[in-house]
Amino acid sequence: MLCTCSVEPALIISRLLNFLFIIAFFSLLSSCNRPDFCYPESKQWAHRVNDTTAAKEKSKCFDGLEVDVYYSEYQNKIFVGHNIEDTANNLQLDKWFDAIDNPAKKYFWIDFKNLSSKNADKAADIICSIMESKGMKDNLFVESYDTKALKIVKKHGLRVILWTENLQWNNVDTATWIADTKSTIEELAPDAISNEDAMYELLIDHFPEQNIHLWQKTPKTHKKENTQRTYELCRNKTVKAVLVDYNEPLSIDNNTK
Repeated sequence: MLCTCSVEPALIISRLLNFLFIIAFFSLLSSCNRPDFCYPESKQWAHRVNDTTAAKEKSKCFDGLEVDVYYSEYQNKIFVGHNIEDTANNLQLDKWFDAIDNPAKKYFWIDFKNLSSKNADKAADIICSIMESKGMKDNLFVESYDTKALKIVKKHGLRVILWTENLQWNNVDTATWIADTKSTIEELAPDAISNEDAMYELLIDHFPEQNIHLWQKTPKTHKKENTQRTYELCRNKTVKAVLVDYNEPLSIDNNTK
């Protein structure tokens, strides 16, 4: 008669190993489907690059560029402009990308001024079409404060930045802001969160697990009172991108703290 006392433990171990293998396989598969974003070495991205001349010149020295856009429901097109009046220049987003040499090798932050749940599907379709035509893969973020709209954008496979409220602009107490922001992050699971550099300390203290994107108001040339702040922002490991107005990026050793 075959003794089962040694077989049963071996069988249990075998089944356990198979179970662990299945878990590891699907975890790997999931991570391959949505890997962490591969940020460029330089954390300084060019701010408000809203015309073709600036796009051409800034893309020569900056790895990342930010552009402001509006979606036109009437024309089903995306136009470049910080204010709605700027779209009178009739610069479409695809033409803006045409000014950049090999956009597949650059990184982009699309600040969507009027993204909503009503236009998000169509707007995302346009962006995806542009990316496909330019050979771009996973090198672009769409930013908005509209959580519902960003959820729709995410379904198109695009990465999203949640624009968070600035306490200095609205009469909101800090505790309420922290609670509301955490709730929104849990609901959306954005790829990054953004705000002005004045909110830097609050963001890194309360959301260290998030990829933090900031914008810093700087002059065109490097001045000590501005560059010191840029150094501070870029050397923090939770800060992944900083929008600056410099003509060219600072030389920064990104040793993080």
